[in-house]
Amino acid sequence: MATIKLYKKSKRQPCYRLSYRDPVTSKWRQKLLHCSKEEADQIRKEVEAEYTWYDAHPELRSKTQNVTAEQARKSFIQFKQGAVKPRTVDRYQVALNNFIDYYSGPVSQINRQFIDGYRAKLLEDRQGRGTNAELEHIKAWLRYCAENDWLKMPKIAMAKESPLIIRWLTKEQVKDLTSQVHILNEDDRELVLDLINLLLQTGARVNEILKVTWKQINLPGKIIKPEDKGNTGKPLYLSDQSVEILKKYKSNKLGPFSKNIDWLSWRYKKLASNAGEEKPEGGKIGIETTLHDLRRTCGAWLIQEGVDIYRVSKYLRHSSVTVTEKHYVDILPSDLSKIASKIGAQTVDIF
Repeated sequence: MATIKLYKKSKRQPCYRLSYRDPVTSKWRQKLLHCSKEEADQIRKEVEAEYTWYDAHPELRSKTQNVTAEQARKSFIQFKQGAVKPRTVDRYQVALNNFIDYYSGPVSQINRQFIDGYRAKLLEDRQGRGTNAELEHIKAWLRYCAENDWLKMPKIAMAKESPLIIRWLTKEQVKDLTSQVHILNEDDRELVLDLINLLLQTGARVNEILKVTWKQINLPGKIIKPEDKGNTGKPLYLSDQSVEILKKYKSNKLGPFSKNIDWLSWRYKKLASNAGEEKPEGGKIGIETTLHDLRRTCGAWLIQEGVDIYRVSKYLRHSSVTVTEKHYVDILPSDLSKIASKIGAQTVDIF
């Protein structure tokens, strides 16, 4: 009913080929599982268990025109498990659960007009945020359904979302924010400032710093190899100042920091709300910012210092330079104007 076979050996992660009968359609399928043998065997057992369940309930093993959204969801998620990262499977699950709350009938009835209605609902509920990301997950699922002849693939138009707002802080804002540290408990002040400094200097994601262990830190080599987004293994680079900050916490056994993101976020927001311009009636208007803005600020400051966009992309460990350009397009033109001035200075004595 289902078998696994080693497809490719790898020191980092082996790859297994799973051959199985789809529980809903009874069609033979194959997929590659990038996981351990134990995990691959667990997936095989789950597939077999579900197939056995459908054998006991043959009336639910639907014909093409009767496959429900829930049945198609189960088949799709099973197809993706092991073939993509667990986090990606989770995102598919969330998107499809939301969709099935909206419609749970036969997938054969889903058409373009239906998808347009769902897109409008997402835009209204979310005010545009994350709509297209969710539609992409739905689109992948519908493509899978079409490949199984459960429906005719509808055309899916993406939503017109608001432009991406990239927020970063000026040096004056960071000075203002950190100068409010006196409002925190005395025991927290130094740690909060050190963490803000590290996040600014490394451009790391918050949990990459908070959850880092000493095994991942190479102080002499000035690098950290965190468990990063996408598990790419790309290192964080440390300045001399960052190394000195980490050394202060050497007495902590597992890693330098034992605080979670909620602990730091609450204190960061407290600093931000106490900063900014003075209100006429007294107090401060606050600075609108989140911890992730420190990563964006790192990139913005590097670009303002004249660091090449490609190096900034590598430093922040973006998946491509296109991502970096999208984030910092508003501050790139000033750099280009400086370049124009420089080339102009080279030609002034010639023409």
